[in-house]
Amino acid sequence: MGLRNVLGDAALPSAARAAGTYTSGPVANAGLAADVWLMVHVTAVSGTPTLNCSLEESADGSSWSAVPGSSTSQLTAAGNAVAAAAVTKNYVRVTATVAGTTPSVTFRASLLIVPE
Repeated sequence: MGLRNVLGDAALPSAARAAGTYTSGPVANAGLAADVWLMVHVTAVSGTPTLNCSLEESADGSSWSAVPGSSTSQLTAAGNAVAAAAVTKNYVRVTATVAGTTPSVTFRASLLIVPE
């Protein structure tokens, strides 16, 4: 089998984010994928932060549910985390939660969608 085109998106572009939950816009046609890769890159932190990222999927782009097994390892300092999961619905998005004591985390979350 030859190489296939992979779709990529900077779901949450690099920015400093305080405590809260952040969601990307929906990425369409993810349901056609065999695998979706979530890559998180943290470049700076302050306070005592935690960052948890995962994928959600939706059939209609408005009602979302967690994708089992799509959570990255928790990040508390500069570094990287990766997760992969199978998505079966038409849309996928990234959800990121920053928590901790006066946290600030500068990070980006990117998606790679690998078609069947």
